[in-house]
Amino acid sequence: MANVDNWDPKAYTTVASFVPKLATRVVSLLDLQPNDNLLDLGCGSGELTSSLSPLCSSITAIDSSPSMISACPSLPNTTFLVSSALSLSSDISQFSKIFSSAALHWILRTTPEARAQFFSSIYSLLSPGGSFVSEAGAHGNIAEIHAAIIAVLTHRGVPIEKARDSCPWWFGSEGEYRGLLEAAGFKVEVMETELRQTRLTEDAEGGIRGWVRLFAADMLTCLEEGEREEAVREVEEILKSVTVRETGGRWVNYVRIRFVARRER
Repeated sequence: MANVDNWDPKAYTTVASFVPKLATRVVSLLDLQPNDNLLDLGCGSGELTSSLSPLCSSITAIDSSPSMISACPSLPNTTFLVSSALSLSSDISQFSKIFSSAALHWILRTTPEARAQFFSSIYSLLSPGGSFVSEAGAHGNIAEIHAAIIAVLTHRGVPIEKARDSCPWWFGSEGEYRGLLEAAGFKVEVMETELRQTRLTEDAEGGIRGWVRLFAADMLTCLEEGEREEAVREVEEILKSVTVRETGGRWVNYVRIRFVARRER
């Protein structure tokens, strides 16, 4: 996939303001201590990072999107960097903890070999006794939206394989994550999966349409630019019967995987 920055901090806040607010469980698993030095992978515009900053000694926070990093706040103990999590330098530092919230399903949309190398790199960046703590989209995450987008693309003449290949996410299962972590040398201490039905924002630029425009931008590039907005409308129409509740609002099935993995020595 082309290395294009599709992220917009304002659009992210409009469409997905719920994401950092729903990180309570994974932050509790992180269990930051005052002397911890933390690497935050896929920090976005730094909203969650800002809440972690007072809890530890220092943070290095990275994201591959220059536009998201440009929106990060200035924090006294935090360095924000534009960097790919797939090409981390082993000499940047060693960290007592490495953290990622709502980012690994983007980072790991790569080859199986690059996935394995990523976990090996994370292992080498941790101090002995350090932990890697993450929450990400799991197998089955937003399956209804994913299927609706593929259906609309194929209905508009996109070959099914091209539509599938345009997907920007990798939603791993517990078995896949455990295998990758253990192959890199980690001891897995916690592994859990949760179905978390989530209400989308009701802003005029949010909801299903805003979600698809922002998070599925790579998939929409299968279509000519003049077709994309109508395709987004079709996705919304397809999903009405499965996302609208009698009490109102649009709800989608987020499936989350969380883990704590430790480097023992």
